[in-house]
Amino acid sequence: MSQEFILSGRLARDPDIRSTLAGSPVANLRVLQTRGYRKGEDWVEEVEGFDLVTFNEKLITRVIQPFFSKGKRLRIRGRLQTRSWEDQNKVTRYSTEVVIDDLRLLERPAQMTRSSTDTQAA
Repeated sequence: MSQEFILSGRLARDPDIRSTLAGSPVANLRVLQTRGYRKGEDWVEEVEGFDLVTFNEKLITRVIQPFFSKGKRLRIRGRLQTRSWEDQNKVTRYSTEVVIDDLRLLERPAQMTRSSTDTQAA
């Protein structure tokens, strides 16, 4: 049974889109989430970073590539996955990432904003 993971935040950097050895696209994203709270008389903010991954070709080519860039607000639903690998020193390393099941941009894409502005100006 897998756990559902829901997260909203901002992209820390532009998506990293590559191909696997088999030629399938893979997108890696890093999302930052800020949580603020009061500590005594002070306001404290904590920032947590999350690594995301998807192998969904349609999601990568139709949504992530054209509309997602550093600073964009997004909401994702996915599941946690831990993978392991051996580094060059033969040490086993582990990484936990969120495998994206659903992804939403929480702001209007710039391309849509420009075209609607152009239409209104005409």
